[in-house]
Amino acid sequence: MSGEPDVSGQADTPEADADPAPVPSWARRARRARRARRARTGSGRGQRLALDSPARRAAGLAVVLVVVAVLAAGLWSVPPVRTVLLQSFTRQQTPYTELYFTSSPRFDGGKVVVPVAVNAHGTGVTSYRLKVTLESAEGKPVGRETVKFAPRDGKPVPVVARVGRKTAEVAVVRVALVGHRQSLHYSFVTPSPSVAPTATPSPTRTP
Repeated sequence: MSGEPDVSGQADTPEADADPAPVPSWARRARRARRARRARTGSGRGQRLALDSPARRAAGLAVVLVVVAVLAAGLWSVPPVRTVLLQSFTRQQTPYTELYFTSSPRFDGGKVVVPVAVNAHGTGVTSYRLKVTLESAEGKPVGRETVKFAPRDGKPVPVVARVGRKTAEVAVVRVALVGHRQSLHYSFVTPSPSVAPTATPSPTRTP
């Protein structure tokens, strides 16, 4: 029977391998280098996370705000820049001019006294001309006078025009700012007195 083949159907079990082959030195060096790279990469990621922390971001924002505040204070000290900033943050008032009688016009001998006031608000105008016209009941001009004056922004400027009259009758006084829309109109209720006083005849005596 020693010459017959084994027909048991079981394969021969291979023997266990011997000790693994030694790792070459260059492979060990490569493995250590990979470990070192991974360690460095992890450390850098941790540093980036530290830099992106909320506390660090808040500190950076505070520095930026301080710089902006310092620059703003420096710009505010410059008058032209301060004016521009105030205009940009403040609602600007629409420029306008007031023209009004300070008292009723009156007769003074052969002249008519016309007291008015002009109050300019933000107009930028440096000089005004006030035109005063006297008219008869028929609307004919019987006297005219032009007065030039300088306004004061936000403060009323009194102007008194003394207008000579050509005739005894003056019914209307018209006042206008030359080159502007403002105007005034005054009508006398009672007839104007004569330019010159009328002589009263003395009583006659009979001998």
